[in-house]
Formats: sequence, C-alpha cells, structure tokens
Amino acid sequence: MAWLAALYPLCRPRPAAQRWLVTAGATLLSTYALDAVATAAGLALAAAQILQGLEPGLVLAFLAGTYLVWGAGLRVNLQANWALLEATGTSTNLLSKAAYDVVKRRTANRRTWRIAAAAAYGGTELAKETPYYAGALGAALVTDAVSASDALIFLGGANLGAAAYEYGLGRAVRGLLERRRTPAYASFEADWRPQAYLADYYRTVEADERQTIAFFVDAMKQCAPGEPILLFGVGPTLHHVFLAAGAASELHLADYLPANLQEIERWLARDADAHDWRPFVRYTLQCENRARPSEAAVAEREALTRARITRLLEVDIRRSDPLGGRGRAAYGTVISAYCVDSATAERAAWRTYMRRLAELVRPGGMLVVAALRRSRGYVVGGRTFPSADIDEHDLQAVLAPFFEPQDLTIAVGELGPSAAKGYASIVLARACRRRGAITP
Repeated sequence: MAWLAALYPLCRPRPAAQRWLVTAGATLLSTYALDAVATAAGLALAAAQILQGLEPGLVLAFLAGTYLVWGAGLRVNLQANWALLEATGTSTNLLSKAAYDVVKRRTANRRTWRIAAAAAYGGTELAKETPYYAGALGAALVTDAVSASDALIFLGGANLGAAAYEYGLGRAVRGLLERRRTPAYASFEADWRPQAYLADYYRTVEADERQTIAFFVDAMKQCAPGEPILLFGVGPTLHHVFLAAGAASELHLADYLPANLQEIERWLARDADAHDWRPFVRYTLQCENRARPSEAAVAEREALTRARITRLLEVDIRRSDPLGGRGRAAYGTVISAYCVDSATAERAAWRTYMRRLAELVRPGGMLVVAALRRSRGYVVGGRTFPSADIDEHDLQAVLAPFFEPQDLTIAVGELGPSAAKGYASIVLARACRRRGAITP
C-alpha cells in the first residue's frame, strides 16, 4: 500500500477550503484502492477453488461470516477516521466529513458528531457493495461458466479483501497521526525559562493580549464582587491580574512551576529587575475607562494589586484535585488564560483538564478562559512547547455540561500571520456555572 504516502497531506493543518480539497482527493484515492483490493481478493478466492463443492447453505454461512470480518476491519477504520477528523478536520470519506461539519455546527454534543461521521462513512462503504452484487450475480445469470456458488464465493473474497483494506487504512491513518503528534516538545520542568517567555511575549501589549484583556475586562463586569478570585496558570505574568484587582477581596495566583511564582514574588517585592507591567496596567485602565490613564492611576492599580494578592499556590492540573487539597468548587470567579491548552498536546487530556478547571468554580460562579486556537505548539526562547490544537467548537463542547448556555459567550480573535510563534488566532470564553446537577 505504497499509495498511502499520498495521504500525508491529510495530517497537516490546513485552511477550511483546502481541507475539503484534500478530503475529496483522499476519498477518490481510497475508493479506487478499495475496489482494486476487494476485486483482486474476490477473484483470487474464486480462482483458487478451495471452497468449491460446498453445500449452498455453507457457502451462505461463509458469506455471512465475511461480513463480520469486514465489520471488524471497518470499525478500526472508523475509529481512525474519527481521530483524523478531530485532529485535522479532514477525512478519507467526503460524506463523513460533510456529516461531521454539519452536525458540529448544529450541536455541541461530541457523541452526536461521532455518530454522524460514522454513519455517513459506514453507509458509503455499504453502498460500494452494490456493484459487486450486480456484477457477480449478473454474471451467474447470463453465463453458465459462473455458478451462483462461484458468485457468492467471489463476494465473500471481496469482503475479506475489503476488511483487510479497511483495517490497513485505519492503521496507516493512525500511524500518520502518531507521527504528527509526536514533535520534540520542550519540557516545562527542564526547558522553561520565565525570563525568555517574558522577553518573547511581554515587551509590549501585542494584538493577542489587547483582545484578551479587553474581553476579560468586559467579563469582569459580570463577576461576583468582594470574593476571592483564582487566577489559574498565571505563569510568570501579572497582566491578567490587574483587571481583577478591583473586584476581588483577595487574589490567589496559581501555577505549576515554582520558577514562575518566584518571578511574581520579585514584582511583589519591588525588585529592580522585575518585569515592568506598567504598559499592561495602562492598557487595562484604558479598557475599563476608555481614557488616557495617568501615571498616578497606573501606580494606584499596581498598589491595589499588590495588596490584594494574598496567596501564591503551586498547582497541577494533571491531578484530579488541581489545588492539592485546598478545596474544589470554592471560587466565585476563576480566570485561566493560555494555561490548560498549553499543558498538553493531546485533546483528550485537554478535555479532562478543562473539566477539572470548571469544577473549581462554585455554582453560579464565573469562569473566564483564553486559549490558543488551532495551535500545535508555541515557541519560547527558540523551543516549542505543546498546545492542544483546539478551537471554539471544542471549547463550547467541553464547557456546555457545566455552564448555562445563555451565559456562555465564546469569541474568536484573528491575529494575522504569526507562524514564528506557532499560532494565528485565539479563542476567548466567559461562562456562568450551572446551579443544579452537573452531567458532563
């Protein structure tokens, strides 16, 4: 199956129109390859005559058994096709991609997406059986050289060939996805440098942060005032903390890496070498008041923020209790920007981590989130760290079970070309947690 090399484009990130073109080409290629393998297997089994002389009932039982084998091979391919759709938005079946895209726009239920994609794929594969039945049984009717038993044996052989093909295609797609998913990501424990991150991303207020801060400032109008606010996954940064200071009774800053929290401690201690966050404070005040803030106003917000920061917490979203025994579902407002999506390259792990983050919000409380959109990794100090390759639909699906639909706002921010950093758009969300039972 050397032709599978042509399927490599399926596993590369592409714009929407190109994903359709790649899917169409893969569908055409896959259809011809399936026909060739199935026909050759059917002819080979009929020509071998190893089943000649069987009773008609046994021939029918053999044919029925081949459908079970074919179904097992198809199951492997359907699983691989789902993984391909999830990871890249492409498929080896055009109708499967169409069903997936249509249903995804109409519902946030991931199970429904998968059923629709599988039904379209399976229906297409079943429809491909029609020419085989027409040809084999037609030949048995028009010529004495082909008996009904010969026709059924041919069909059974074609099913076995199709089963082998479906299994092989599924395994090949899985293999290509695994190769795509295993870049040499840097390690947070060994390679992360807070100073490099601050230098690469926070010298000025760039476009992504302008959109993020403006969205967060607007979201804070809906938060419950006078309660502690948790900022989860702050890294070595404070640019999203200033906007929460006015509403919070306390600010709890949480991160996985002690080195990041140490960088924050330097700012709290007014270390001369600490990062200068005044441009971000100034922009935050502009978003709040739509006016040019004075240096006195900037200094006042910095002082308020220092006063409100009462806890620096080491946390780990990979644990079932991310706060490490400090309580769950306790906060009226939780803010988490570019954290959970940057903790893993695996979308399944990201969904688990997002559910844990949601559980830190008390019923009726608010979660505010920002994530890189459709990014497989971002660059810090010349090293690539992971990102989960999610988009607004993924965020909608993972938040919907926990948060009220009428109070779930999701926005996409386009940033233009930024391949050097690893992303070109962001997704932002504000959500109010349900007060009743949660059914994730």
